[in-house]
Amino acid sequence: MALGRLLTLARTDGAGAFTLACITEQRSLEINNEEIDITKPNCADPGSKLVLALMYGIQSIRFSGQGAFVSNTVMKAVAADAINQVVTEYQVTVPGVGTFEGDMLISITVSGDKTNELQMDIRCAMTGVITFVAAA
Repeated sequence: MALGRLLTLARTDGAGAFTLACITEQRSLEINNEEIDITKPNCADPGSKLVLALMYGIQSIRFSGQGAFVSNTVMKAVAADAINQVVTEYQVTVPGVGTFEGDMLISITVSGDKTNELQMDIRCAMTGVITFVAAA
């Protein structure tokens, strides 16, 4: 059994290593494979039933997380990437599946009320070439 907290996001340190971002509550990774309709009628029998045929189109990989904002160096850098629209290399590790690595666009929402901890929601979209290494 893999624990959800082992689904992690890490930001490059600029020297070839990655440092974990602190996401305290929930996280998810979505791999969306667009479907392209390539259905064609039967030319020999144009009035016959059409049978759906699909192929893959654009693939998008998105990570999201939420929880209490942890004011450490890495989370400040993640927030700065969003504020300054910096495309930075990130790594997402999915236990039992593998690791995705590539550039990400970061969006954040910071919220809170008068009695609880400051919260941060993060949404990340991978862009360009994405490297995947399957879990051993």
